[in-house]
Amino acid sequence: KSNVILRMSNRKHANADNTERCCDGIMEWPDFGAGVLVECTIYSDGAIAIKEKRLLYGSKDSGWETRFGQPSYVPGTEFVVMPTLNEDSMSSHEELLGDSTFLVKDLRRKEDGGRVRVTSELHLYRGKGWKINTGDNTDENVSAVSPMQSPLICFDSDFHASSFSLSKDKRTVTCVAADGRGIAYGNVGFTKGVHYWEVKLEKAEIGSVYIGVAEKPESTSGGFETQPRLNRWLGWGFVNFRATYSAGVERVYGAHCHAGDTVGVLLDCDAGRISFFFDGVKYGEHILNDLGCAFENVSPFGFNADGCGSGGAGQGAPSGVDGGRNSRYPANGAVRPKAMWPVIGLRHPGDRVTMSSKCMTSHGVDAFTIMKNSLAVDEILCAYEKDYTPQIPPQPKLTSSTALSLPPWFVKESLQEYNRWKSGRWLRTATRGSGQNRLSSYGLDVDLDTSPLACAAASASLGLPIALLCGDRVDVKRSSGRILELQEEAVVLGAYQGRLFYRLVSQKSEGGSLMEGGGRAWFWDESEAVEGGLQLIGEGLGRSVVLPKLNRFNPICGGLKVVYTGGAVVRSDLEIFDGSENLGNIPMGTIIPAKDIIERRLNSCGVARYFINHEQMGRGWISGRIRGGKEESIVEVIPFDNDNDDDNDDDGKTQQRYLTPEESANEWYMHYVAAGSEMESSSKIRSISESLDIESLDEFQALLSAGKIHGLNDMDSDSLVASVYGKLVDVLPHFSEGVECSFIDCATVLASASPQNQVKGIHRSIDANVHEVASESLVHVMDRLPPTKALMARIAMLRALNRRAHVALPWLPMRPSQEGSCILGGLHGFGASLERAGRTWDSKSTNKWAQVTSIASRFRNCRELFFTGTKRAFLEGVMDATTTPTPLSNDEYELPRDVRTLRVNRLKARRAMTSNDNNLKRKHSVFSQMQREMRGWSGATLRRGFVAKGHGGQKRAFKVKLVGEGVNDYSGPYREVFTDSMQEITDLDDTGSSSLGVLEPTANNQAEVGEGRDLFMFA
Repeated sequence: KSNVILRMSNRKHANADNTERCCDGIMEWPDFGAGVLVECTIYSDGAIAIKEKRLLYGSKDSGWETRFGQPSYVPGTEFVVMPTLNEDSMSSHEELLGDSTFLVKDLRRKEDGGRVRVTSELHLYRGKGWKINTGDNTDENVSAVSPMQSPLICFDSDFHASSFSLSKDKRTVTCVAADGRGIAYGNVGFTKGVHYWEVKLEKAEIGSVYIGVAEKPESTSGGFETQPRLNRWLGWGFVNFRATYSAGVERVYGAHCHAGDTVGVLLDCDAGRISFFFDGVKYGEHILNDLGCAFENVSPFGFNADGCGSGGAGQGAPSGVDGGRNSRYPANGAVRPKAMWPVIGLRHPGDRVTMSSKCMTSHGVDAFTIMKNSLAVDEILCAYEKDYTPQIPPQPKLTSSTALSLPPWFVKESLQEYNRWKSGRWLRTATRGSGQNRLSSYGLDVDLDTSPLACAAASASLGLPIALLCGDRVDVKRSSGRILELQEEAVVLGAYQGRLFYRLVSQKSEGGSLMEGGGRAWFWDESEAVEGGLQLIGEGLGRSVVLPKLNRFNPICGGLKVVYTGGAVVRSDLEIFDGSENLGNIPMGTIIPAKDIIERRLNSCGVARYFINHEQMGRGWISGRIRGGKEESIVEVIPFDNDNDDDNDDDGKTQQRYLTPEESANEWYMHYVAAGSEMESSSKIRSISESLDIESLDEFQALLSAGKIHGLNDMDSDSLVASVYGKLVDVLPHFSEGVECSFIDCATVLASASPQNQVKGIHRSIDANVHEVASESLVHVMDRLPPTKALMARIAMLRALNRRAHVALPWLPMRPSQEGSCILGGLHGFGASLERAGRTWDSKSTNKWAQVTSIASRFRNCRELFFTGTKRAFLEGVMDATTTPTPLSNDEYELPRDVRTLRVNRLKARRAMTSNDNNLKRKHSVFSQMQREMRGWSGATLRRGFVAKGHGGQKRAFKVKLVGEGVNDYSGPYREVFTDSMQEITDLDDTGSSSLGVLEPTANNQAEVGEGRDLFMFA
């Protein structure tokens, strides 16, 4: 038995009659530590033909005996998997079944000498709703929706300790015997990529639950049929008493976790890092906290990955190879690659954990792709270098009329970016699985579909009565099976793989969860969308059009019959916890009619619950089966009978069946359009499309040539455009980060700023400050601006460049090779470039400088082509990666010993600053006191960025003690000393000079003329 993961590409090619579609994919075999390139054909009936083409990674010549009867891998295996007929109508997933046979070349049967045939049976699970749209649909929104959810991670029924008991759905594991520590493995492993999943602690004592990853152990006795020892905690993981655990070694890490809390696991196989995320409640406050890197240098392959891809993101975490597999090193020769499997360890009887339905997985970005992207960015910069004239005579004069010769593939990519941006449909954002260090791991960043139909399909999968669209604000009152005491506010972002993503924008608490990881995008499950869990603020963009419920939420049946001997307990809440009130008990044999069944829904632990209306007890929830033990059924679903009576016959005819979220969303979309809800947004898009639509690649290339500002070369023109666009991104409303802002808003602002406004039909209210920003930036070239359409094409090209540069910046060199070399710098440069060292007084000395062409020099020359958001993200990534690691304190609410205390007397400083004596100011100001205190501190101490519990997410390098004020530093005094210091160094005396002699006002500041009157420069 082996587990597989099939990942198919989104780029599907349909045949002539549109009855089947073909695409490439990757089939991962974690048990073999391998990945295979496959060709998939999707048929109209839902069947999939899979043909293995070649091995992408993994061992080719060993370990394949169980599949092929021989050590070597054999390409060409074909599977045809078809949907099974006995699928559960209440499930959101369906099963596909198929098989294949293989004749072993060099293996014979002992009985008759015939060739051995190996038969493989393949079971795949996918979300419901897969089909090929064969109809001629002119609405691009309807034809592009694919509301598919990836199958859930559950436990392996054949690989867990004997003291453990699994639930029937294999999502919950319970310790039932006092045999000490034991471990249970997940049903799927990972060899490559980035993966995130969450585990809910239902019942747990402190220090009795272990959550992490591990390799599958081999048999201890060497026999084929003996089971490996699973009565210990294996691999690398997190223990719920605030510690990491590996090979018997514990280390302080994270936070204390109790029953009801949720722990997320982030496994980055490519970088060799393991991180954890905490989602729980402490003292009534909802805490969302990215706990940071727990282990680095954890290699799932057969080589030592020390330093592989960490880039400082490990933050001092212990190495995964220390104290573990000491024998696996490159000198040992070829070693079979291994896979990492999700594991759960329990110790005490009664401990119970559940695999949450929230998980994400990605194949990741390999080093070869990153290298190709970096070289592609350099190829684009080379096109600008031809137009760039260095300040070194003599050189052949380059005229500004020389056309910018961009690579053809990049022009095509820029057109795709233009159409994508213009559609306003896609939104790229980070998720919980993106981790703390964005530039070191971006495998789980997602492109959200913001179209109404996609959001409606995701809302239907949650069982919501109305559709939540992108931009709607929601009051969140439930999270991971808990009822929040302090409600939160979230904004809907869009849909991805059939899930509705949101971002928390406010918490009515004193914590800093939004700064510590809670502000990243995440998605809801159906247990959180129960009545009262999500409440729309205001009218909403969907105009309250009713969203049809799926059959799994509104089952069509003849009623429910209580079959459990103890009856059915009616509770007031979907979740089963101490806070849910026991309303009563329905005796065995009672039949609940179909009209009294309001809803069916899964709670956070995966238990099916029915919301009923009882005559005596009122409305309440009953379970479909017993929790734990043999899981006997509590109620039995009575099949629907059309011929039962006339009433049922009428109901059966009028009630429609909605099996998939797509069917429900299409029905909603027709009423949504008929109600005129989309009229306003569609009119804006249609009005701008009349003037800004681009029909062909040739037209787009012509617009690129015409998009240059007259009188400037391509470099200067695009630098100015990039600067203006960066300023517009800062002031225009947007949900995403970096380079995102509305196409319509940007075109409207640029069209209003240009006297050659050729965009007609745009009437949209935008803040006057935005128009002022654009006018001030373009005031010098206002009469030379190209048409708005050409300018938008140029911005789309720059967006495509910055999208690639965002990933490539950490890998591009920024220091030219000649710096530090006395040979290339000559006698005058001493290893510095001409731009860095400057010229001498002799103009003839410029011919003695050698300007060497390199990636770094091109990067410096073209630095203004990168948006401010791109540079800011890179700078923040560098700062995060170079932050000094801080060992945690034993008490999670105390500052670590390495965080030093800075004593500041602000009372004395204020008295000094009110005097006219500059010497007294320079002696007793807050800035001077901090300078004296930190004089002996190292640079590593100042690079510290520790975030303490309950400090509002404030990163700190030290603790502040305000002498004589009697306040504790919970991040307020820390910020105050910086505020006071900046006010002091910009303070001016009676003569207009700096009081402390640190910053002097600029000339424009002193004369109060021109731009930048509020700026200062170093004295």
